[in-house]
Amino acid sequence: MAILNPWPAPGLSLTLESRFDSPCANVPRELIVGQMLGHYRLVEQISRGGMGVVYRAHDEHLEREVALKVLAPANLHDAGACKRFHNEAVILSKLNHPNIIAVHDFDTEDGIDFLIMEYVPGQTLSARLETGPLTEEEVLQIGRQITAAVQEAHNLGIIHRDLKPQNVMLTPRGRVKVADFGLARRSPSAVDTAATTDVTRELEVIGTLPYMPPEQLRGEPADSCSDIYSIGAVLYELATGRRAFPETHGPRLVDSILHEAPRSPSTLTQWVSRPFETVVLKCLEKEPARRYQSATELGVDLKHISTSTT
Repeated sequence: MAILNPWPAPGLSLTLESRFDSPCANVPRELIVGQMLGHYRLVEQISRGGMGVVYRAHDEHLEREVALKVLAPANLHDAGACKRFHNEAVILSKLNHPNIIAVHDFDTEDGIDFLIMEYVPGQTLSARLETGPLTEEEVLQIGRQITAAVQEAHNLGIIHRDLKPQNVMLTPRGRVKVADFGLARRSPSAVDTAATTDVTRELEVIGTLPYMPPEQLRGEPADSCSDIYSIGAVLYELATGRRAFPETHGPRLVDSILHEAPRSPSTLTQWVSRPFETVVLKCLEKEPARRYQSATELGVDLKHISTSTT
């Protein structure tokens, strides 16, 4: 269940945002395989969600495979969705890390805005989970890489706000790529005075419900500790094969996140050690002050667990 904020995130780049002043194109038609957008030829549709559609495409200039993302036709008239799409391009342009999907370009062709990213072969963590919980070694390796990606974003004052298995790619060689920064924004401490009004207006619920920390459900602004909570929710699911709060009824799920403790992972998966459980449950603390205060701290503990178990 995704809950979206109608207010756009504060601007991160005047240079790029100057290109995004106009609304999304008025083109409700579907793209077709074989079609050209700029010098990119659509090869196949590789994913489709409520917000956007991603194609594998061929860059005819540089002779390489890329991922081409467009808004889903249903969102072309949604000004908020258009802003979030542009926002993703702006934010990705600032990030350069081996565990974050790289952006190559943002352009418009025949009135269609599209984002060009590196093509990542493999599957999402949500697809990987369809076969059941992961092994200890897999979870620790993935957890360290997600944390490194989030640490890089936080170092630049960027909060992801929508970390979940569907937004993390896993290559056949085990490399993690964190994707989908469409809901990301700058942390409150990184926003200048001119953006204060926008930040205040952002006190809305935004993200994907099962992975949202209590403070976001209360309408408070997300910070680095909010992403730490979401990492904990992802690690819990990777280790156990189920969500920390598995309720499917919206109000009941919200109440559980706000007031209930998650079931101990060690009661669900035999390999879960006490150190790993301690790390995950610390990430999932209700109060941000009781969680890890940085991705760096979390990364150190995940590395320590990995070292102590080898």
